Amino acid sequence: MKEDYNLQKEGNLYTAEVPSGSGAIFGFRKWSWGEKNALSAECTTMNPLSGFITFDSTRYNEMLVVKTVNKKVNELFTPLTIGEVQSLDGQLGERLFRITQAINLVQEVDARNL
Repeated sequence: MKEDYNLQKEGNLYTAEVPSGSGAIFGFRKWSWGEKNALSAECTTMNPLSGFITFDSTRYNEMLVVKTVNKKVNELFTPLTIGEVQSLDGQLGERLFRITQAINLVQEVDARNL
């Protein structure tokens, strides 16, 4: 299901009210290519005995949200903690993750209707 979000540029964040039942405003920060690659490396391990490489996609998803999503509290945007991300309602967590991914795939002028 496609959902539309009206993202507004506010400093270095793109902000929107994401349906969560709380009326919370979230800010999304674009990441650099190096940040994405560093996170991918952080979530990848190799078994030295077998040579098999594993990728921890759960950790990647959680840390991507931690590193790029902020919540507006008392007019200030504050980063989410890993505990907050892990305890998010499933639908809200998926929405935040989808927006975080999508916002890094579009040009600034197109950062709407993700």
